[in-house]
Amino acid sequence: MNSIKTYWLPAIFILFASCSEHIVVSDADSLGLRFKVKSMSESFYIAYSSFNSIVLHRKIYRHNYQFYHDCRYRSVEKIFYCNTLPCDSISCDSIAGASKSDSVKTYFPHAFKEPGYYFVNYNYVSDSLTTLEFFDEHGNQTDYINRKYGNKRLLSEEKYSVANGLISKSGYWYDSKNKLTNKTTFYKNGYRETAYAYAAGEKYETGDEYNYRYTFDIHGRISNKKTYRGISFVSETCYYYNDYGDIISVHETDRDGIIKKNIYDYEYDSSNNWTTCVEYHSTGNIFVRRREITYYN
Repeated sequence: MNSIKTYWLPAIFILFASCSEHIVVSDADSLGLRFKVKSMSESFYIAYSSFNSIVLHRKIYRHNYQFYHDCRYRSVEKIFYCNTLPCDSISCDSIAGASKSDSVKTYFPHAFKEPGYYFVNYNYVSDSLTTLEFFDEHGNQTDYINRKYGNKRLLSEEKYSVANGLISKSGYWYDSKNKLTNKTTFYKNGYRETAYAYAAGEKYETGDEYNYRYTFDIHGRISNKKTYRGISFVSETCYYYNDYGDIISVHETDRDGIIKKNIYDYEYDSSNNWTTCVEYHSTGNIFVRRREITYYN
């Protein structure tokens, strides 16, 4: 299949999954935000440790979010810092400035694949239709997405390029319990399909190349994920959380028994939203995310 242009966007609809899986009820919730957030700016840095302190080395991105009172997106602005060259033409070393910089590309591929800037405006036409408009740094509209809903479920999604027309169409199917069972995306040159099945406290996801088995804790959070390529085991990932519900540790074991462990430290504001997250990556790299959050009164 030819290379397909896609966007990463947090889900803006309620996800109906297994009875033990956490249900995402709003855009703010999908970002792990608590209380009624009006706006948030999040910056991502590569950092290093110096004399028992964390020093920010290079900024990779900044995301600016605006929310309505009901915690839906008003707009999302994404800015990626890739010096003065296109992201795809920059080597890992020029961004990370470290011998272990190859892991940065693996950890955060968006810094190397996404455009340097785009702005997304959300138009809620009705309860059954939402349109997302994408703009470049000059304010020119480049793409748009139409999403159709029914009974609070996403039913279909169409992506268009202003210059070239329709890019893709996606359909979503559910069972009698409103659990998502299938997502199929059609392109000009083919399609991609993902199927979902459920058991007590578990969800199974079958894709074109990889399959996943998720296990959830009593709070509906993912506690374990097993990855398979076909029927061959690839890895197992375990997730651990703090009292705020944020991930503090991720342990991944591959088929050879090699363990990778990432540790997360947080600082919180008075509304129990984290404002700084420091990740100590298994490769030895350190990543820092900082958030500036404002709230509705």
